[in-house]
Amino acid sequence: ILLISLAVLLALQSFLLSSKLSIIPTGLPSSSSQNDTPPPPSRRRNNAGGTSSTSSSLFTPNEFRTSAYRNLPINNIDPHQTNLRIQTLTSQQVPLPSESLLHQAPAPPSPNAIVGLASYPSFMDGWRKLVGSLRMNGYEGHIIMGVSVDIPLGEREYLDKMGVTYYAVETVNCSAAILEGGVADTNNGVRSVCSKGLEEFKLEWGRYEMARRWLRACDSCTGWSMVIDTRDIFFQRDPFVSLGDASSSSSGGGSEHDLLFVEEVASYTNVLPEMPHRALNIGSSGRYTAHVNPCYGKNEVKAYELVDRPMLCSGTVIGTRDGIHRFLSVLVDEFRSNNAKGALCRSPATTDQWTMNYLYYKGRFGFVQKTRTLPWGTGPVLTVGKPCVDSQETGRARYKKDMMAFDKESGLILNPHESEESLTHVAPTLHQWDRCSVWMVPWLKKHEDLFMSTKEPGDEPAVPWV
Repeated sequence: ILLISLAVLLALQSFLLSSKLSIIPTGLPSSSSQNDTPPPPSRRRNNAGGTSSTSSSLFTPNEFRTSAYRNLPINNIDPHQTNLRIQTLTSQQVPLPSESLLHQAPAPPSPNAIVGLASYPSFMDGWRKLVGSLRMNGYEGHIIMGVSVDIPLGEREYLDKMGVTYYAVETVNCSAAILEGGVADTNNGVRSVCSKGLEEFKLEWGRYEMARRWLRACDSCTGWSMVIDTRDIFFQRDPFVSLGDASSSSSGGGSEHDLLFVEEVASYTNVLPEMPHRALNIGSSGRYTAHVNPCYGKNEVKAYELVDRPMLCSGTVIGTRDGIHRFLSVLVDEFRSNNAKGALCRSPATTDQWTMNYLYYKGRFGFVQKTRTLPWGTGPVLTVGKPCVDSQETGRARYKKDMMAFDKESGLILNPHESEESLTHVAPTLHQWDRCSVWMVPWLKKHEDLFMSTKEPGDEPAVPWV
């Protein structure tokens, strides 16, 4: 009997080991729960925005080249209540633009829109690189810009021919209420003045409210929209070429997402992983904590939860008509709330990019399953600023193109993580190119055909629909 019992015990032990089962007394933790290190907060499973805890992860960096990639918020806010609040916010009537409409362009063939503020006293070279590169590379949608009230006549004539709608943005002193405390004072152009009709926002923040109003006033802007920085952006292709039909996204066609944020280069998209300083994750950024901790509090920000997450760019945000309205409404509402909190929450103490990142990773833009972040080196936008600068070098040696990929025949700049068959193999949009001016200025000189067909802007032919 003893031998039989021993044989049974040995057989049972063998079965348990081969089946990877364990018998744990009720009410006691398993040895793995006691000894194993838990996954980083940004990789734990949750139900943010209705995501099933058994079917998805918050963050899947190893899948960034695939449609399975996720970079979901670390959400400590009730997603249902957040979505209800956003629905209430976005259903409110949008005021008419405060700026004077200087020129209304004829409706273009495409319902897509590019929107930005470029109220520089003189900007002809910038217009040619911005507007010229859009039109020369096949973009046939709306271009809506804020310009100086004293815009030169030659620039107006050029913009008219290029089919640009533009508003006159008059700079004025800001409301005294947002200058209290001294911290909000600065000599930085966009952070020192406001615009007429939006005295409650520095230009840095006010431009988002301008964009919100301009897009709502454009009845035919029913496709994709991109709200952009204007000084440091250049186009090699139509930026929306890969996105499908925005107007059908809500009914199951086109894109399943209506709001797209663009990632800057992170550790997992770095093409030079042996040089980790060439990329930056947001939780490791001292600038992020310096700008958000004083306003929101260190215990609320919890930057350590984002040590492996990418930084999102505030100068190239893409959405459908409803998606971009959601983004702009939430961001502007936060700006208004922050202004009421005090100097540490106002521009320039808390800036647009860091506020936007804080809101995203807190789930404050809501509708998580309709929102996506686009990994660096893929998709409509390639942000080249950080990859162009080697912080461990000095002088001209700092400015490099070793993280850039170039087409061997055309010399165009490529998305390093896109295949040759991809519609965005050639990066449609180059953002922050001015950080790379040491080699980008000669590159632009060599590729003038990308943004001009004649040396003189006055000789440039008008787009066909004007």
